[in-house]
Amino acid sequence: MGTHLGAVLVVGGCGFLGHHVVKFLLDEPSCTSVAVMSRHPTTRHFPGQVRLVLQQVRPHVIINTASPHAYIDHSLVSKTFSVNIEGNQNLLEVAGEIGTVQAFVYTSSGPIIAGTGGAYDHADENYPTLAVPVIRKGDPYHVAKAIGDKLVLEANGKNGIRTCTIRPTALYGEGDFQNVVPTMQALEDGNHKIWMGYNDIFMDVVYVGHVARLEILAAKALLAGIYDANAPKVEGEAFNITDDQPAYPLNFFRKYWAIAGDKTPLSSVWMIPPVVVLFLANAAEFITWATSWGKKRPKLLIKERMEFILYTRTYSIKKARERLGFKPWEKQPYANQDEAIKGSDFNSDDLLRIIDGFATAFEQHNHDEIRTILNLHDKIDSKALKGIATKFWKEAEKQSDIFK
Repeated sequence: MGTHLGAVLVVGGCGFLGHHVVKFLLDEPSCTSVAVMSRHPTTRHFPGQVRLVLQQVRPHVIINTASPHAYIDHSLVSKTFSVNIEGNQNLLEVAGEIGTVQAFVYTSSGPIIAGTGGAYDHADENYPTLAVPVIRKGDPYHVAKAIGDKLVLEANGKNGIRTCTIRPTALYGEGDFQNVVPTMQALEDGNHKIWMGYNDIFMDVVYVGHVARLEILAAKALLAGIYDANAPKVEGEAFNITDDQPAYPLNFFRKYWAIAGDKTPLSSVWMIPPVVVLFLANAAEFITWATSWGKKRPKLLIKERMEFILYTRTYSIKKARERLGFKPWEKQPYANQDEAIKGSDFNSDDLLRIIDGFATAFEQHNHDEIRTILNLHDKIDSKALKGIATKFWKEAEKQSDIFK
C-alpha cells in the first residue's frame, strides 16, 4: 500500500486545527475516506463511543487534534488531563483491538519543553519536556500535553501501530479565536498602547495550515516506513513546527491591529519592565485563585502567558524539513505570514448576518418538519412547538457530537 492513507479518522476534526486537517485530506488523492469524531472537550463526554466509532470507520490512520484550550481555569484542569492522557490511551487501546490502524499522529505542543522561567532559542526535539525524563512543574495545559506526547511515543510499535507527535507553537489562521479574540479585544479596550516587557525577545508562531499539512505528511511517512527500509525514521519521533520566522511579539500582534485600522506608532507604546509584569502576574494569579476558591485564573495576567512574551522561545524545524519534506508556505493558500494574518481576519457584522440568516432558515425548516411529522399543521401553539424544537435540537447536537 505504500503511502496510501486509505480511511482516515480525525479526532477533534470540527475544531480549529482539525477542520484544516480535514480540508487537506479532502484534497489528498491517497485518502479514500475521512471520518470526524468531535465533541466539546470539557462538557460532553460519551463513554464507550470511541469503540463504536472505530468499529464503524475501521480507519487506517488516526490523526488526533482534540484538545481543550490553553490557560483554562483551574476548575477545568482535570478535563485537560482527561483529553490528552485518557483520550490517547482509549484511542490507542481500541485501535489495537480493531486491528486496521497502522499510523497514529498526535498533536502535541512545542512549549512542552518550557519550564517556569525558561528561555531557549531554536530548541530541537531532544530538549527535555515537562514529562521527560521526569514530570516537572509547568502550566497544566502543557504538562498534560507533555504526558500525552510521552504516552503516544512510547506506544510506537505496539499492536502494529506506528506513532509520532507534532509539536506546534502558537497557532493562528482561519477559524482561530483563541488568539484573535483577545488580540482584538486589547485593541478595542485601548490596551494596544501598553506592552508587557520591552519587546526585545523572539517568539515563534505557526500558521494553522502548516500544522495540518505536516500531520498528513507525518501520517504518510509513518506508512512509508512499513514498506521502505530506507525511508526517513518517523515512527516514535516528535516534530516541531513553526513558520520558521521568529518575530518580536509586539510586532506580530500589531499586524492584526494594523488590519483593523490602528496607526499607533511603536514609539508611543508604553512598555512595562519585565520584573513588574511578573510581579503583577503572580499577584493576579493569587488574588483570582483566592477569591474564586481555587477555581479561576486571571483573564489576562496569567503568569505562563506573560513568560511567552518576556523570554525568547523559538524552535528548530530542521527535523521536519529533512525527514518530512516540509517547506513553509508550500501548497498553502497564502504566500507568507502577512497574507495569512489578513486571511484570519473577519468582519463581525458579516459574520452575524450569516449566523442570523442560518438560524432563521433552520428555525423555519424545523417548524415545517415538526408540523408535517405530527400532522398538527396550524393547530400547534408556539410554546409547544418551541418545546418540541428544543428537544429535537438537543438530540441532534448530542448525536453530532458523538459521530460526525
